[in-house]
Amino acid sequence: MNSLKQELVMAKYLSIPVNRSVPSLLAVAIGAVLLNGCSLAPAPLTQQERQSQIGSDQVKLFQQQEPVTGPLSLYQAMSRALKYNLDHRVKMMERAVAEGQATLARFDLLPDVVASAGYRSRDNFNASNSRSISTGRQSLETSTSQDRSRFMGDLSLRWNILDFGVSYFRAQQEGNKALVTAESRRKVSHNLMKDVRSAYWRALSAQRMTARIQPVLAEAQHALALAEQAEAEKLRSPLDALRYRKSLLEIVRRLEGLLEQQQMAKSELAGLINLPPNLDFKLADDSVNPWPQVVKPQLDIDKMGDLALQLRPELRQEMYQTRIGSAEVKKAMLRLLPGVEVQLGGNYDSNSYLLNQSWGEIGTQISKNLFELLSAPQAIATAETQESLAHSRRLAAHMAILTQVHLAQQQLALADKQYQRSSELDDVNQKIHHHVLNSELTEAMSSVERIRVSVDSVLSELQRRQAYAESQDALGKLYVSLGFDPLPATMADDSVDTLANAIEAIDQEWNQGHYPVQATDDPQPENTGETATGAGAGKS
Repeated sequence: MNSLKQELVMAKYLSIPVNRSVPSLLAVAIGAVLLNGCSLAPAPLTQQERQSQIGSDQVKLFQQQEPVTGPLSLYQAMSRALKYNLDHRVKMMERAVAEGQATLARFDLLPDVVASAGYRSRDNFNASNSRSISTGRQSLETSTSQDRSRFMGDLSLRWNILDFGVSYFRAQQEGNKALVTAESRRKVSHNLMKDVRSAYWRALSAQRMTARIQPVLAEAQHALALAEQAEAEKLRSPLDALRYRKSLLEIVRRLEGLLEQQQMAKSELAGLINLPPNLDFKLADDSVNPWPQVVKPQLDIDKMGDLALQLRPELRQEMYQTRIGSAEVKKAMLRLLPGVEVQLGGNYDSNSYLLNQSWGEIGTQISKNLFELLSAPQAIATAETQESLAHSRRLAAHMAILTQVHLAQQQLALADKQYQRSSELDDVNQKIHHHVLNSELTEAMSSVERIRVSVDSVLSELQRRQAYAESQDALGKLYVSLGFDPLPATMADDSVDTLANAIEAIDQEWNQGHYPVQATDDPQPENTGETATGAGAGKS
């Protein structure tokens, strides 16, 4: 009773109302938060939400793309793939995210500068009394040294030397991870150019051959209809009629299969350059030079191997992974040291009982989790094992790259030989087709025989075109095995035509024997007066 009376007297004296409902309100607020947290169960997507998302994504797939206004050349197809292919765009975004993470990691090197401000109020006084240890009697009346309501604030700088060291190596790791993602983007662009090169020539072959296949197929289907009619009217013996129909059916089936295969190549190309699957687009067909020469790199195999080891993104990635593993070992060793923290700050408190309401302070502290001393040897051993694994992967990548270069060079030589033989065979077959159809033997030939001669001519030309496409595919594989970048380091803009012109210029440089000696993402050397393409060029 006496304490309550004293409290009321002092409250009246300070003109501050006594509020005993604060604990109750606090309890209600905490209960509401807990109940709300228990109700946050994830809800599955509804059919309407899925349909809405699918429709939105369908529109975004082909938004902000330059329209196709004419027949596409090889280099325009490559430029559209680099600009619009979704897998390539994902890798570009992953690289941007990794570079952002590396930038954020560098901020961890800075000390912590913490500013705080607040207001605190009690519903009663922070009052106390004292009792003498010697006599056991109360030595003072109940008193307080703190206002019931007060404002506080502080600004402090804290710097942990151990955290700085760990953050330094972590920042190095994040920077190397960003470089790994950059090499991953290069790898995707290399494979994308190879796939576009292969799909383009197969699709162009399909575009050319469709005009050859359709008339022969129509003639075969017409002959088949006549054969069915003759069989129904019993104009031939049943066995001869069946054999005749069988021959025609085999021809029709083969031609229809060829036609379907040709159309699939165009759909594959549309997917690579991010065009709608149902879009009817044309490819540029150079009637003057329908078979551009496949120029093989004029380099000996040892020089190719050296270039590949310098340029291939896979080996560069493993080199960066080795750096990351080495930094992890240093981090594990650094964690053996105790943490030393230095603190400097200024404080403010509006408490009217304080003699000094603002003050500065400085201090230092050393601390160490002793249990980390037990786990440290295992942590260091694990980090060293990971570093050794990175070394082994780098050596494996080294060997794989040399093997791939040799295989790609052999495949290109074989594909070139096969194309030469297919060309010679096609020339012979076309001459045979011309002589047979323009000789007196034509009148004596049956429909099946005439159609079969036409089919042989079509197949011969198709095999020649397929051999040429395989030769272009082998050239693309060799470029990938060497790690050649298809774009220069800088361009005026990123329009489809600008990209196409840049890719064509790079390709022409390669055909003339000027090959890159470094990747486009590498730091550019100072200008020494030498001619370079993109990231630099070397001549065989």
